[in-house]
Amino acid sequence: MGKIDRLDSVSFISSSVAAGRPDAELVAGLQADQAWARREIWVRYSGRVRRYLARALGRPSHDVEDLTQEVFLRLFVRRGAIRQPEALREFTMAVASHVLKWNLRSRWVRRKVRLSDDGELPEPAADRGQEEEANDALRRCRVILDGLGAREQVAFVLRFMEEMTMEEVAATMRVSLSSAKRLVNRATTAVAERVGSDADLRRYFATNTGNAGSTGKKGGRP
Repeated sequence: MGKIDRLDSVSFISSSVAAGRPDAELVAGLQADQAWARREIWVRYSGRVRRYLARALGRPSHDVEDLTQEVFLRLFVRRGAIRQPEALREFTMAVASHVLKWNLRSRWVRRKVRLSDDGELPEPAADRGQEEEANDALRRCRVILDGLGAREQVAFVLRFMEEMTMEEVAATMRVSLSSAKRLVNRATTAVAERVGSDADLRRYFATNTGNAGSTGKKGGRP
């Protein structure tokens, strides 16, 4: 039985049941090698991990699903490494962060040898007007993110796409708060510089965000 078969078979547990047990109890069950604990951890956190990977990679759903499965297989294998049972969420996202960095490094190698995932160069898309312009802007943004180092990209995704606090970024990446801030700052500076040097992106954002300021800002986090 493959890894997807093994983990997909646990998805029938209702989220309300999984939500009923504290994380510490789930970890205790996992470390005692109880099947119910694996099932409930999957139900509780697989959606969060899947969204995190999808936002970071912008990849087809089957790739994201494979990586999600990889995260939980690693989590279950390394169950003895969970030292703070009440911090299961942070531990799970830290494993997801490691899997993401591994995948990003693999993509970096493929870029260096000028290969796509299947070893072929993608066909250039035909001009489809406004929709294609938006897709092209998204592709250019992905290229910019791909140009970051693995740690900087993970930090940027956690902070601005997952909307984590700096403290959560640090906990997920298992680095100090000051290190997390440096990673986010380096990533933000690099992204801003690269967007600023891309004339097509500057034109796209100027055209499509020109009304952003007219909505009025309310108090709160920028």
